[in-house]
Amino acid sequence: MIFPRLLLLLTLLLVCRPLCADEPVHVGDRRELLVDDALTESTSGAVELRLHHPVPREISIRFDQPWEGNSSGYPTVIKDGDLYRMYYCGHRFIVDPQDPPLRMEHSEVTCYAESEDGIHWTKPNLNLFTWAGHEDNNIVWLGGAENHNFSPFIDTNPNADPAARYKAVGGTVTSKGIYSFQSPDGIHWSKLSTEPIITQGPFDSHNTCFWDAVRERYCIYIRHVANNLRLVMVAYSDDFETWTEPVELEYPGSPPQEMYTNHVLSYHRAPHILMGFPTRYVARPKTDQVATLPPVEMRDGFFGLYERLGTDITDGLFMTSRDGRVFKRWDEGFLRPGPQQEGRWIYGDNYQTYGLWETESALPGGGRELSTQFSEGYWRENEHCLRRYTIRLDGFVSLHAKYSGGELTTKPIIFSGKQLELNYATSAAGGLRVELQDDDGTPIPGFTLDDCPAIYGDSTEHQVQWSSGKNLAELAGKPVKIRFALSDGDLYAWRFHD
Repeated sequence: MIFPRLLLLLTLLLVCRPLCADEPVHVGDRRELLVDDALTESTSGAVELRLHHPVPREISIRFDQPWEGNSSGYPTVIKDGDLYRMYYCGHRFIVDPQDPPLRMEHSEVTCYAESEDGIHWTKPNLNLFTWAGHEDNNIVWLGGAENHNFSPFIDTNPNADPAARYKAVGGTVTSKGIYSFQSPDGIHWSKLSTEPIITQGPFDSHNTCFWDAVRERYCIYIRHVANNLRLVMVAYSDDFETWTEPVELEYPGSPPQEMYTNHVLSYHRAPHILMGFPTRYVARPKTDQVATLPPVEMRDGFFGLYERLGTDITDGLFMTSRDGRVFKRWDEGFLRPGPQQEGRWIYGDNYQTYGLWETESALPGGGRELSTQFSEGYWRENEHCLRRYTIRLDGFVSLHAKYSGGELTTKPIIFSGKQLELNYATSAAGGLRVELQDDDGTPIPGFTLDDCPAIYGDSTEHQVQWSSGKNLAELAGKPVKIRFALSDGDLYAWRFHD
């Protein structure tokens, strides 16, 4: 009886082997960012994944109109052809010791601004609504609770109705859920849904929505509260009408943290990678130190009115996902509040604009870079504004190597194309070399490290050359591994292409 059992075991092992073995990942010609270890088989030496941070630039826009004010926010920026469109909530709080200590001076409205370069913004007089006698204004919606977090997007679903090319979501507990909206031109809006499309959640945050072209579905990321934590849920739809039951996001390896916004989007240079830029909410106790953080006078006033506004702090985080629900979340701040004297160590500042867009660098030869915005001056009349920040193309996370150097080898992949392009930067003494291997790890003749002259410099689109002169296209469609050997430098992204 032993032999039949052994035969059955061997048969099962042979049948299961292809299922258990790692199948090559078909990357085609897509760009792969070093934001996670999804394609990493092994690393060695002094290398690590390192989070990078945006750089502050000029003030983009001030909330200085009568229908705007010190608590305007939740901006969204959309690249629409040659035009950049911005939508945001216009709102003002009155802060004083009366009862209630915080009260709305006026109802919230949805405002609009635009830019030709993504840097300099104007507020056009649209004359769509009259607000408190002001006919000349940039208001595009005068509804109800949805103005708190009106969040538009361009619907790239090929089956979308042209009359609803622009869509939006918005709503709070006051509206008993999130409603949907539509527009043919991004300026003239109307309600799309007559009933809330999502009803689970408090929603008093920037809930975001988009068409995921890679997975062919609409995604909506919404605020959620559970176990006294501010969290994020996601729901999906095929038709923008019927939605799945919202489920919480997961962050393996990351401790519980409170997130006030989510700002999840499909990264335009690598659409299969979803990125999130949540605002982290940090509750701090009242201490002698926090009382000394500017703006001191305003903070002192909050202690007597609504203490958490004087003690609690907000900053920015970064996270990525390859399925839309399970995210790698960096626990270190993507945006820190900055020098204390600048006054951004207060709840309400450091909220990121929803959106990433490319702009020209102001530096000679700087090329293209990514722009976004963060809020500052919250609560402070005539000081509240958005400041533009920039970061390198694909420059959120890199494979970073010390001078002593280290290596990363990918899992087996299958690519298409005949060139390998790198986004990298090194010091003058550092360098990078690339080797291609068979799926069993054997270096491929003509594509070994010895065949690759040292690559050094700083480029977002460097084409790798091997001294053998062999044609890379010969390997297209076959399983290969990539071995990167790096010293005193950073590798941000790679891709094969024609």
